[in-house]
Amino acid sequence: MANPYEVIKEMTNPEGLKAKKNSSDLKNSNSKLPWWVELLFVQIGLPENLLRKILKLKNRSSIHYENNKKRYYLSAIALAAFVYTYPIVKYASNSNQCVIETFDSLSETDIDKVGLSLSKKIISINYCNGGSYLIFD
Repeated sequence: MANPYEVIKEMTNPEGLKAKKNSSDLKNSNSKLPWWVELLFVQIGLPENLLRKILKLKNRSSIHYENNKKRYYLSAIALAAFVYTYPIVKYASNSNQCVIETFDSLSETDIDKVGLSLSKKIISINYCNGGSYLIFD
């Protein structure tokens, strides 16, 4: 099994694979491994193939993000707009539903009790905004 430091250095080299360096050069270099690589692949001893797959996926995902950055920003803005406006739309929908139900439940005798020639719609809106059926209680 190859030295994990050598494998990691080869895989994370941004210029691609080059000729192997001496292992003494790798040990003497001051570069530190990320904590998760040190923990999972050096201390625990997970297979190097898994590290290769993880690093390839990381590289592909960063390239994908760079190519589609505008889409992700627009999606985030659209999601934020939806989250911001949803409570407003929900409140308006509930208010409209209250007015419709009150309008349907009002009878002509309830309107005659008011003594004014108010429409059912005005009385319904008043009731849904905290009033009562009878405006001048």
